[in-house]
Amino acid sequence: MYFWGMHLLSAFSFWWSVPIVVVAILVSWRFYTKETWLDKKRKSFRILLTSLRASTLSIIGLLLLGLTLEMLEFRTELPIVVTLIDDSASMRNDERPELLTKEINGFQQQLKDQFQGKFQLETCYFGADLKQKPGNFQDQKTNMESAFEQLSTKYFNKNIGAVILISDGNYNVGANPTYQAAHLPLTPVYGLSVGDTTLKKDQLIKNVAYNEITFLNNEFPIEVDIEAYRLAGKNALVRLFEDGREVAQQTIRHQAQFQTTHTLTFVQKAKKPGVREYRIVLSGLPGEFTLKNNVKTIYVEVADSRHQILLLANAPHPDIAAISNALKGNENYQLTYKSPVQARSEINKYDLIIWHEPSNGFDAKVLNEIKASQISTWFILGSQAEMTSLKLLPLGLNLQLKQQLEEVQSSVQEGFALFEAEQQWVQLIEQFPPLQRRFGDVTALGSTQVLLKQRVGQIQKKEPLLSFSEFKQQRVACLLGEGIWRWKLQAFQKTQSHTAFQSFIGQICNYLLVKKEGMGLRVQVPVRLDAAQDFLFNANFYNASLQAITSPKINWELRNEKGQIRKGELQAKGTYYQYNAGKLKPGRYTWKVQTKVNGKIYNKTGKLIVESVQLEQQESAARHATLQQLANQSGGKVYALKAYQKLIKDLEANEDIVAVRSETHQFNELNDYIFILILLFGLLTTEWFLRRFYGAY
Repeated sequence: MYFWGMHLLSAFSFWWSVPIVVVAILVSWRFYTKETWLDKKRKSFRILLTSLRASTLSIIGLLLLGLTLEMLEFRTELPIVVTLIDDSASMRNDERPELLTKEINGFQQQLKDQFQGKFQLETCYFGADLKQKPGNFQDQKTNMESAFEQLSTKYFNKNIGAVILISDGNYNVGANPTYQAAHLPLTPVYGLSVGDTTLKKDQLIKNVAYNEITFLNNEFPIEVDIEAYRLAGKNALVRLFEDGREVAQQTIRHQAQFQTTHTLTFVQKAKKPGVREYRIVLSGLPGEFTLKNNVKTIYVEVADSRHQILLLANAPHPDIAAISNALKGNENYQLTYKSPVQARSEINKYDLIIWHEPSNGFDAKVLNEIKASQISTWFILGSQAEMTSLKLLPLGLNLQLKQQLEEVQSSVQEGFALFEAEQQWVQLIEQFPPLQRRFGDVTALGSTQVLLKQRVGQIQKKEPLLSFSEFKQQRVACLLGEGIWRWKLQAFQKTQSHTAFQSFIGQICNYLLVKKEGMGLRVQVPVRLDAAQDFLFNANFYNASLQAITSPKINWELRNEKGQIRKGELQAKGTYYQYNAGKLKPGRYTWKVQTKVNGKIYNKTGKLIVESVQLEQQESAARHATLQQLANQSGGKVYALKAYQKLIKDLEANEDIVAVRSETHQFNELNDYIFILILLFGLLTTEWFLRRFYGAY
């Protein structure tokens, strides 16, 4: 609801308006009493002209007082009550979806009947992410922390009266949600619990630890964590299958009465290159709650070569350590650390060079070797950057740097087409701490592509922060700032995982490690995919001038393990092609992309692994302690979903959930209004016209 009001303010006392009006009248009267041509006119005509002149002078005089019009807007904001509903598959453990939906709908209907017009009622759903529409409890991930984080962002600075969380309390992605829930200040979180907290008779494969990539003829471990509940004295057989053939088995015995845990290790040898499927099967026991969590499938890529990466720096730095840690998780990379002096005459041994602060201990011989060998290089320029050495680097940038330092944050450049930036780090990049760089002007040259541009607070700048360029067969990346080790810490704090930062560093290195090709077809697809993610084809076609074109028709083909084939055509988007094949069932796939240009056939092929998401099958019991913790922290309460009437009574009795009235003041100087100018113009024009019409000069 809105109400309006206004006040007139002045820089001087309003009493000055009296002498101003009096003087205006006297000056106007004196002026027209001396006009002898008015003696022949009626007295009322003299009074009219005097009034017009007096009005004009009075308005001009009053404007000199600095009059300001204050506009007041009064706004009443109803309290917002948000119902946050867990839409994950674990909600169906003890309830049929239709019955659960019926109970939730009954609660929401009564909430609407009771508080319509008193509260602003809104509903959100969450699984892996916050969403506005329900998915019938199909989500295979539960990220409660992210749900509260997005909720606090969405309703920032708004009058949130309460949050009603309908959930079983289980979460399998992200951290405990209590920290993010605290970002909703003075907002009670009420819980409506779903499911049974009683531990059911069950056994499950809790986790499998393994390396996604190993090398030919290497031995590698597969560690299997198994949990069992209320199965004391029972034996179970754990079998390991490689590509459908049993290769190992172990027997376990559940000892504890309520909960037993086991960790088994299977050591395997990589005998064949390619992607190998390993399936762990836990034999079922009578009375188990479910057998869905007794099987887990993993995929291991057996490679027969490694990329050699040189980390080049004249001195240790936390950024080098952060990049190193991000790359160490990929066994396809062999990392080496050297100073520029130590790396002389060895440059051509490496596939990629990451040169941190090249101005520090700059070595022209090393740079010449890099240029001669056309080895892809990632330059990181920080606080020690010097123009004398930077002018020699193949950066694809025009730099005019000063000695002063500044801090800049980052934002993703729209239209970047060299590769598809993964959302897990794109969504976090604007929350990362600022990097430190030399102050000065930076301009991208020619065909240099910008992935990240600079940002200062909310001000978006055009200057690049992370750019990519090409020189003949050499690919070059340039990061204009130091301090990405803070990005690693921030990403972990937000996600409780290093995956996002590893993805950011990995995508940069993967692009640089791919040798530049000439004319033809290039395709970018993931090697490994989660079954909950969409599968995207991304492709480019370059003509003889190495210009990306979208005139050729490009077809794709996807084949699963059963030989079933899906076909389609890639869709042109700007300078590249893309097609969303949607979600795929778990398993191994092969793909082929083909086109024909000027009578010549171009094609690319590859393999894809789609891994099943079994996180929701890991929990057979509800975890209402999570709801209780959120309620205790915020001053709310927890009830069973069937007892929602008690929660509605609590909401009705809560005197803190009230509407908020706010005032908005807007100040405008009176002389800024166009109608004042129009009024003055009208008065003066009317007076002039009457004088001219009746013969005055």
